[in-house]
Amino acid sequence: MQGTSGVGFRYRQAAIFVMAIMGVAAGLAAFSFSSPVPNVLPGSETAHAVAEGLGSFSSYVQLQDFMAANAKSAQQYSRRGTWFGQPPMAFGGDVKTLTAFAATSAAAQSTPTFTGTNVQVQGVDEPDRVKTDGTNLFVSTSSAVTILKAYPPNSTSTLSTIAFQNAMIMGMEISRDRLMVIDQRSTNATYIDLLLYDTSVPSSPKLMGNTSVAGTYVAARLAEGYIYAVIQQPSYRFNDKGNATGVMPLVAEDGVRKTLPPSSVYYTPNRAQISYYTMVASVSMSTGKESTLSVLTGPSSTIYVSPSNIYVVYANYQEFYADNIPGDIYTGGAISSTNLQQGQNSTIFRASYSSDGNVTVKAVGSVPGTVLNQFSLDEYDNYFRVATSRFAKIGGAYTRSDDVYVLGQDMSQVSALRNLAPGENIYAVRFVGDMGYVVTFEQIDPLFAISFKDIANPVVLSALKVTGYSDYLHPLPGGYLIGVGKEAVPSSNGNFAWYLGMKLSLFRVFENGTSTQVSKYLIGDRGTESPVLNDHLAFTFDSSRNITVIPVMLAKVSGNQTYGPSSPPPYGDIVWQGVYVFKVTGAGFTLLGRVSQYPPGKNYGDSPANNLQIDRSVIIGNYLYTVSQGEVMVSSLSSFSMVATVQLAGR
Repeated sequence: MQGTSGVGFRYRQAAIFVMAIMGVAAGLAAFSFSSPVPNVLPGSETAHAVAEGLGSFSSYVQLQDFMAANAKSAQQYSRRGTWFGQPPMAFGGDVKTLTAFAATSAAAQSTPTFTGTNVQVQGVDEPDRVKTDGTNLFVSTSSAVTILKAYPPNSTSTLSTIAFQNAMIMGMEISRDRLMVIDQRSTNATYIDLLLYDTSVPSSPKLMGNTSVAGTYVAARLAEGYIYAVIQQPSYRFNDKGNATGVMPLVAEDGVRKTLPPSSVYYTPNRAQISYYTMVASVSMSTGKESTLSVLTGPSSTIYVSPSNIYVVYANYQEFYADNIPGDIYTGGAISSTNLQQGQNSTIFRASYSSDGNVTVKAVGSVPGTVLNQFSLDEYDNYFRVATSRFAKIGGAYTRSDDVYVLGQDMSQVSALRNLAPGENIYAVRFVGDMGYVVTFEQIDPLFAISFKDIANPVVLSALKVTGYSDYLHPLPGGYLIGVGKEAVPSSNGNFAWYLGMKLSLFRVFENGTSTQVSKYLIGDRGTESPVLNDHLAFTFDSSRNITVIPVMLAKVSGNQTYGPSSPPPYGDIVWQGVYVFKVTGAGFTLLGRVSQYPPGKNYGDSPANNLQIDRSVIIGNYLYTVSQGEVMVSSLSSFSMVATVQLAGR
C-alpha cells in the first residue's frame, strides 16, 4: 500500500496463483487473552485442513494415459480463453536476556568467527549470492561467481572467476571444498542447472558434475551434505495450433538425459490442479550423485525444509473442475470473484529425506487459504504449523480471514485458530519453539503471540498494538523479536494507513504471554526502502556481538513540507544507500555506524547505475564485508573506515 489511496488492502504476488494478502501489525498496548480466539466466529464458515491420499504410477503407459487426459482437458480449457499456467518447455541439451545473548557463530567456534546466511531453520542452509567459510568469500553477480581471499582483510583479493554465458545465477552453496552454483539459462526453453565445482584449490575451481532440468526454479536447501532443489517442469506442451500433448518428466546428469521412472512420479487423487511436474532433485555436494522424484502439482512458489522433511506448497482452487479427470482444474468458464473467494486453498506435500540424500514422498494435504512466504510454515515436535489468509463469509459478507493450522505427519488437522483478524492482512509470521507470532495490519493492528504448548489447543496469549508494521521478524533469546518494517500513520478519511519511513522494532514477549514494544528506531521518510523488507537473506545478525547490519536506501523530505490530515505524506528524495550497523541490547537499538560504497560526495541519487547498491553483508573477525553487484568493500567494525575494495566480474 505504498503510495496507496483510501483502500485498506495490500497485495503481493507470491506465485502465479497466490494472492498474498498478509501483513505486519504493531501496537501501543498489550493485552492478554484468558481464552483463545474462537475457532469460528458467529456467522462464519468453518474451514478445515484435509489429509489426502497419494498415488504413483506402475508403468509408463499408465503415466502417459494420465497425462494425455489432462492435456486434453488443458487443450479444451485453453481454447476457451483462460490459462492458469504457462507454455511448457521442451527439454534441451547439457551445459558446462538480550544483553547476554549466547555467543555463537557460523563457524564451530573457529578463529576468526564469521556470520553465515540468515536462515530460517538452523542446520538447513539456504542458497544465496554470498557465502563464506571464514577465509574465502564466494560472491555471485548475475552472470559470474568470484572467489576471493577474504581474511586477513589487508590481503583481500580475487582468486578466481567463473563466468556463465547466457545464464543467470539463482544462488550458491558451499560445503567442504565444494561449490554448487544454481543457474537458469534460456535457449529455446528454460533450464535450471545444478553445477558442482571442486574448490579445494580456490584459485582453480574445477567442474565436477552438472544436473540439468528443463523448467523453472522454485527454491533449494542444503542439509547434511546434500542439496535439495525444487524445480517445476510443465507436464504438457502446446503446438502452434493450440493442441496440447502430455510430456514425460526428464532430467539430465552430466549430459545424459533420462526419463524419471513412473514409480518416482506421484499424484494426488483429489482432483487438485495439475500443470507441472514438481521435481525434487537431490545432489551430493561430495560426489555430485543425483536422484530425482516428482509430484504432479500446480504452480509452486513456497517450500519449507526441516532437518528431516521437505514441504512444498501450491495454491489451487478446488471448485474448478470440468471433465471428472483426476487432477483436473479446468472449468471451461470464466473465473468469478465469488468462485475465487470460495475455492482458494493450498495443497502441501511432505517428503522425507535421509542422511544419504534419499527422498521419499510421504503425505499430502490441503489447508484453506494461501501462505505469505516460507515463514508461514514450520515443523515443531513432529507437527506442521501453517498460517494462511483466505476469503471467508463472516456476518453474511465475504472478507479476509487469517488462520493458523496444526497438522500431523499425515497432514491431517490436529487443531486450528481461525479468524485471528477478520478483514486484515498478514504481513509477517515467525514460529519459535512452542510459540508463534503473526503480525497483521490495516491501520493499527496486533502482533499476535500464540502458545502451542498444548498442540491440540493453541492459545492466543496477547495481541500487541503499535503503529506501523513489520515485514520480517527475527527471533532473539529471552523472548525478544526484532521487527523490520515501516512506520505508518492512520488516515483520517478511510480504513487504511499511509506508509512512512522504515521502522526497527524490538518486541519482548514475557513468559506469562504479555508483550511489549521495548524500543523503536525510525529511518528516513516515506520512500525509504530495504531489501530486508522482501528478502530475509539481506538481514545480518552477529550473535557473538549482538550486532545487526541492514541495507537501506534512504529517502529524505527536503524543506519544511507539510500535509493535511486527509492528504498522503510526501515522498522523500533518495539521498543515500548503504548499510546501517546497530548494537542491539535489552534497551533497544544503538547506531554504531553507516557504510556506503559510493565515494565521498556522491550517493545513489547522483549515479544509480554504478551497481554499488549494497544488498548483502558478512562479518569476519572484526571486519565488515559489504557486497553490491559492483564490488566487495571491507571496513573496520570499530571505526567503519575502508580497509580494502575488490571489483567484481559480471556486474
